Amino acid sequence: MEGLVAQVVALSNPNDINQLLTTLKSSEAVFTQNYQHIAAALQTLDPVQHSLGFGYFLYYLGKGNLQAPDVAFIDNAARFFTLCDPAQIQAAPDVFCAVAKKLKEHVLAAGSPRRGILPLRCGLRALQPAPEVLTPLHADFFQLCLLSRCYNAAAEVLGQDIYDVSPAATTCTPTDLFLYCYYGGMLAIGRKQHARALELLLQALTAPAVVGNAIVAAAYKKYVCVCLIHAGQLLPLPKFTSSCVRHMVEAEARPYADLAAAAAARQPERLRRVADQHAAVFAADGNLGLVKQVVASLTVRSVQRLTQTFLTLPLADIAASAGLAGAAEAEEHILRMVAAGQIHAKIDGRTGMVRFADETRSSGQAGSSSAAAAGGSWDNVAGVAALDERLRQVLELNKRLQQAHDMVSQDRAYLSKVTARERSKYDLGGGGGGLGGSQGAGGSQGLGLGLGGDGDFGPFAAGGGM
Repeated sequence: MEGLVAQVVALSNPNDINQLLTTLKSSEAVFTQNYQHIAAALQTLDPVQHSLGFGYFLYYLGKGNLQAPDVAFIDNAARFFTLCDPAQIQAAPDVFCAVAKKLKEHVLAAGSPRRGILPLRCGLRALQPAPEVLTPLHADFFQLCLLSRCYNAAAEVLGQDIYDVSPAATTCTPTDLFLYCYYGGMLAIGRKQHARALELLLQALTAPAVVGNAIVAAAYKKYVCVCLIHAGQLLPLPKFTSSCVRHMVEAEARPYADLAAAAAARQPERLRRVADQHAAVFAADGNLGLVKQVVASLTVRSVQRLTQTFLTLPLADIAASAGLAGAAEAEEHILRMVAAGQIHAKIDGRTGMVRFADETRSSGQAGSSSAAAAGGSWDNVAGVAALDERLRQVLELNKRLQQAHDMVSQDRAYLSKVTARERSKYDLGGGGGGLGGSQGAGGSQGLGLGLGGDGDFGPFAAGGGM
């Protein structure tokens, strides 16, 4: 073990990092035979200067019979992820990700998921070749944020758009992509960013797949609830959604289809009845809280529709239209909606009349900024800056789409399949002469990008519901 430590110290420089990696890969027997000395050897290594070796020592330490939770392992791993050298750890992404999962297991066993948030956030940044690349640590980081209810800790990572999945550089798997979308959607729900939640959940639902899995099924159930809260109706899945996903959600999400139908009918009593009827199913899925928000959102939308039709209206009429018990309950709802900025209204306490104000005439710096951010006004500095940022994002996305198009159109495997498909439309070698109408024997096969489920959703099972 002393000799291996000496090699790690001597070879931990940019010129010898490949030689060190080869040495560490061939030293499994040394780690196994000297397992009891690994913890002591870690104290002689620096996680900054000897990041590659430090990661391997932690990997074999966690791989052995270490009982969770181990405080010393948590401390060493947290220090390693916070201080590690990206150039070294990117040489062995599989070892790095394995240590991260062990750290997550230990902090969960200790009942303190909050301890793993900062180390994993630093770790995923170190592992990323670029900010827009997905890593296996994204899902683990999101899960710890969910379990510790530190939703804002994930704000920066959650706000970063992911454009690339590079398995060779990060050992990312299809399950990592599905979990990133699912946990990210849950975090966005917790932060009341429903549009972002729909975007992430829809990515999980529309990812190329040849078989359904439990993560996609759970994502669809949350997708239905968020659609009803955010848009007031169930938005149909895009046409390019895999047929296996469509069949799976139709079979497993019937209670959610009933909920969507009741919400579309705009009948509060019917919606409450459906929510109560399937309450056990919603609770088992971890979505009972979301369903309650769906029921509450119907009342909000009913009041908002009234503001588009009337300038003044008695509280009693509002209660009758929104399905509320009476004028007192209607007044409570209107006050909450005004405080949340959902409507602009004034209540005359003497007459019980509600006067709905035009939102565009509302004053105040906060209101002006929010309107600009939402696209309602561009006559101030904040609005122009928001518009400029949006345009920059659109141009960047267009550039990436063009690059992806060029890459695919020049791919030999893609071109050969497209050529075979076109040739299969005509029988060029048939005995009848000329151009035959029958399909060739080769047949036409679509481009398969199978993202099937592993069958092992350990991180997903521990996630819990929103």
